[in-house]
Amino acid sequence: MARSAGSWQGRGNATLGFVSDSGRLRITWQARNDAGPAPGTLRVTVHSAVSGRPLKVVVDHQGAGSGVETFDDDPRAYNLMVESANLDWSISVDEFIGVYKDASGG
Repeated sequence: MARSAGSWQGRGNATLGFVSDSGRLRITWQARNDAGPAPGTLRVTVHSAVSGRPLKVVVDHQGAGSGVETFDDDPRAYNLMVESANLDWSISVDEFIGVYKDASGG
C-alpha cells in the first residue's frame, strides 16, 4: 500500500521536505522544456533532514526525460535537494507501507 508524501514542480534549484513513517519511497520524476543550447540538467539527492547528510543521488539526468527510483532507509524527515539548470521538473514521492515490489520486480 502506498500513500503520497508530496508532489512538487519547478525550475531551478529547490529543497523539498517531507516526513516518512516507513523510509520506503518511490520517487517519480520528469524533466521537460529543455530550452538551452546545451542539454539541461537535473540532479536530485535524498538527504536526512535531521543531520543534513546526503543519503543517495536518485536522479542524475541530462535533457528531457522521466523515471522512477526506489529508496529504502529508516523512518525520518527527509529533504530532496534539487539541482536543475535549463529545464522544468516535477517530482512526486510515494511512501510504501507494508510489502512492495521494486522496479526490477524483486
